[in-house]
Amino acid sequence: MGSLATELADILSTVRRPGDFFASGRIELLTPRLEVDGVGPIALPLLPMQAEQLVAAAERAPYGRGTDTLVDIQVRRTWQIAAEKVRIGGKHWAPMLDAILGRVAEGLGIADPIAAELYKLLVYDQGSFFVSHRDTEKAPGMFGTLVLAFPSNSTGGELAVKHKGREVRFDLRSEDPSEAAFAAFYADCIHEVLPVTSGCRLTLVFNLLRKGRGPLPNPPSYESEQAAAAKLLRSWGSSKQSADDDAPEKLIYPLEHAYTPAELGFDKLKGADAAVASMLVAAATHAGCDLHLALLSIEESGSAEYTENYGSRRGRWSEEDEFEAGEVDDRHAVLSEWRRPDGKPSVLGGLPIKEEELSPPDALEDMEPDEQHFHEATGNEGATFERTYSRAALVLWPQARILAVLNQAGLQATLPLLGDLSERWAAGGEDRQSLWRQAHELAGYMLSTWPTTDWYPRDDEKPTEVARLLTILTRLEDTAHIDTFMTAVVAGGGCHKGDNDAILGALNLLSADRAAVLIERVVAGTTAKSLGACGDLLARAAKFPPGKSQAGSRLAQLRTATAVLIEALPGDPSHAPPPHQWRGLAGVQSGFLVDLFTAVGSIDPVLADRAADHVLALPGTYGLDAVLIPAVRQLIGAATRNTAAVERLRAACVDYLRSRSAEPLEAPRDWSRASTLACRCADCMELSRFLADPARKTWIFRAAERARSHVEGTIRNARCDVDASTDRRGRPYSLVCTKNQANYDRRLKQRREDLADLALLEA
Repeated sequence: MGSLATELADILSTVRRPGDFFASGRIELLTPRLEVDGVGPIALPLLPMQAEQLVAAAERAPYGRGTDTLVDIQVRRTWQIAAEKVRIGGKHWAPMLDAILGRVAEGLGIADPIAAELYKLLVYDQGSFFVSHRDTEKAPGMFGTLVLAFPSNSTGGELAVKHKGREVRFDLRSEDPSEAAFAAFYADCIHEVLPVTSGCRLTLVFNLLRKGRGPLPNPPSYESEQAAAAKLLRSWGSSKQSADDDAPEKLIYPLEHAYTPAELGFDKLKGADAAVASMLVAAATHAGCDLHLALLSIEESGSAEYTENYGSRRGRWSEEDEFEAGEVDDRHAVLSEWRRPDGKPSVLGGLPIKEEELSPPDALEDMEPDEQHFHEATGNEGATFERTYSRAALVLWPQARILAVLNQAGLQATLPLLGDLSERWAAGGEDRQSLWRQAHELAGYMLSTWPTTDWYPRDDEKPTEVARLLTILTRLEDTAHIDTFMTAVVAGGGCHKGDNDAILGALNLLSADRAAVLIERVVAGTTAKSLGACGDLLARAAKFPPGKSQAGSRLAQLRTATAVLIEALPGDPSHAPPPHQWRGLAGVQSGFLVDLFTAVGSIDPVLADRAADHVLALPGTYGLDAVLIPAVRQLIGAATRNTAAVERLRAACVDYLRSRSAEPLEAPRDWSRASTLACRCADCMELSRFLADPARKTWIFRAAERARSHVEGTIRNARCDVDASTDRRGRPYSLVCTKNQANYDRRLKQRREDLADLALLEA
């Protein structure tokens, strides 16, 4: 047994003849010359006065019963005028009728030429109707009926046509004087005219005839193919109910003809495409599947190769001759521009295309690109190509799997949908149980495909999709999915600092023990990528209002998670650096220490002392100026100010500030400046002598640009007390070096800051 996609393609490949049991449409009306014996020329749209004249000249239309022809206004109430009393012409009439017949032949699935023979002119005034009946053969070669309705002011009078359990209705009103409506159907179709509720309608009825000698055409029928397709689709839907099923979520059947978005529609398909679509509409309905029409678009890019013809023609260049496409490096395939069989608008957005969904599997292998462009090599980049493809396709999926299909569109589509379901559920007034089940099902699909790529360190305050999903799950009180998501995604490091409130809000629905276990896992999985997120999570958790089942137990339950974070603190040379340390731990921030000691001071003083030991032992990692002093400034004003650990940090900062403040600070007495430089070239040695000279304030260094730039770099790297500018007078230019007291100014500024910090920390 072949794959599902192959089996469906085998069935559809036998459906070649387009058409249906009916055809209808509207056409621009270039007013013909219409004359009726006893009335004369007829104006269009039909005037009420002429409608009365036509009724006066007409007779009651009969109906047939077996071999008898009867008149009974309970069965048929309308007026008729025989064809021999009607003359229709004008230079536009024949081309217009030919155009109608062309559309009728296509709609009915007839390849051979057909003709139309006028049968009667009918006048439907108010109350006119015709009950269900089937036309009899009125002329040799007749296979169907064409009804052409001229514009008139009327309502009601729809034409209903039935065939093999299907029914269609046509509204043949044409109030616009510039168009006429037509409908055609096979002779074996049962049809009726519903009562005209107001006004009067003028129609011409034609017998449709074949022109050749072949057999009479019949409505296309693919009952066996339809039954086989419906059986296959039903089996697909049943198998998708199993968790172990690996069948595709949707099937994509590319069509033969090309269609633009403006041309895309079930009623605009051509040839075999129309036949396949018509058969699938019925099969999908019986099998409980959704069927849509969509545009399949593919964009590809990659490397290109030069051909042997490259550069062979001077003055001429042709992409096709000079290049050929190489390996595809990037490919984006999507379905869009959705159309429904009933013509109603679709809310579907872009959906991806997977290889296993194509029916047949090789449907796109020989497809020619719509556009292809090559780009010549530039710099270090080789030649490249870009190309696009576009095809129309029929897309199917079991109705019960619609949420799984929508999930393929990604979080940009599913998060808003899940949010809407949860809000409607929370608002009440609808079937809340059904809404909750839909939301729970959709969330399950989202969790199964949640992006698991590696995250870069994320310490900013902006919530991510993680927070959005947890907020929705919390609103739904979906504890099962909260637990799963926390374990599979959040504990793997997939969270932001901005997600922490949502994380804690979701954990509040779980038991205290389970929440503590998950917080521990989140910390363990996130420290390597974001220390800041872990510290913020513990600080928030320590003061987050506990849930009903967690009262009085939150702080005790956080000890293990806190110990995990302290054990992972960076800087200890005895510990191997965790994965991604180069990204996640590239510099400890003071805010992290504030969060850490705020949390640990409330959770466990012993752990707080351990954290203080670690921080104070590694000044290279937890720099006093960059990290520790800014952190202590905030900590001494918080509730943790009296903890022993924070006091130790404060004391270390005070000792450091006192020591630096005691260093002598005096403004330069002359122009001598620090003159030790790393570079020992002749130009830099001259700069060094200038710096050491107590009497010289300015040095003019005339040299080429390369030498001037080198000296400028030395001044900048050594942070020399020198302002450098270029004098562009003469050749070569000169570098004008003027001494300043920048180092003294920096130390003076630092001294003021140190004294202010001391006053704060000693208070």
